[in-house]
Amino acid sequence: MEEKQTAILSPATPARLSKAALAVFVLGISSPVLSLVTALPALFLGVWAIRTINRNDGRLRGQGLAVTGLALSAFVTAVTFLGLLGLVLLFVQEKSQVAGCVNNLRQVGAALNSYSDHNDHYFPPGTVRNPALKPPQRLSWETAILPFCTEGGTAGSNTSKQLEKLVGEIAFTEAWNAPANAGLRRNVTFFLCPTFAHAFTQGQVGLTSYVGVAGVGDDAAVLPLGDPHAGFFGYDRFLRAADISARLDATMAAIETMQNNGPWPAGGPSTVRGVPLQDNSCIGKDAAFGGLHRAGANVLWADGSVRIVTEKIDPELFRLEARIKR
Repeated sequence: MEEKQTAILSPATPARLSKAALAVFVLGISSPVLSLVTALPALFLGVWAIRTINRNDGRLRGQGLAVTGLALSAFVTAVTFLGLLGLVLLFVQEKSQVAGCVNNLRQVGAALNSYSDHNDHYFPPGTVRNPALKPPQRLSWETAILPFCTEGGTAGSNTSKQLEKLVGEIAFTEAWNAPANAGLRRNVTFFLCPTFAHAFTQGQVGLTSYVGVAGVGDDAAVLPLGDPHAGFFGYDRFLRAADISARLDATMAAIETMQNNGPWPAGGPSTVRGVPLQDNSCIGKDAAFGGLHRAGANVLWADGSVRIVTEKIDPELFRLEARIKR
């Protein structure tokens, strides 16, 4: 009887620490550094460890460790997946913006060719000819092609009607900033890269992110047609495709930029620029062109095609492609 009573009163066997719970805790506290490598195993092992501890009637301990590790790993997993989702959305947005920019330049290229078809195969000069005005006061080539743009709208659509209304407001004999052309001081969708549009406030209207390539040098826009540094656009140059001795698909007509962006109706450097002679980098956030897309700068070529040029392009090759003569 005494032996039985002693057996009943003897202390219970102490609970063992669950190795699984300890492993979950270690994996959990490692997850902020190792991310999903340890967070995902901790999630699965943590659920199993807690269920095992609960089924062992107190013979196993470490539930607190398992819960802590499980909570840490769940938090890290959620943050990681949200971060990955954000990156995916940014990637999709960037691809959409690049595609929108390409489409804009294709519309500009189509309008240039349509202008040429209606003007004895001459492309528009860099400014609307007006001897009474200096080039920066004149209307730009972007204004000149506006009557030939469609903006992707079908005839009779609201988009088409708005464009027709804008074209009807152009006073071609006046300066771009004359009162008669006050209606032009607004944004035109296909003159703005989608990335550029998001980078500026809504109050800054009437800007363009595309400039015509004048050739090489600061004075490229005033060079005569036969000059070896002359490019596609000159303030007073009249150019035909036949005047381009280089390959049309290797001659730049227009390019995007985020440097010193000006109004799209304005002639001068706002819409026509030469490639600097000395720059070692022509494309990038701090360069003369580009800076709107990580992949490089979208370029409209003389044949109407649009291709991207990366920041790694050889500056001499870039300057060569800015010329119409080889």
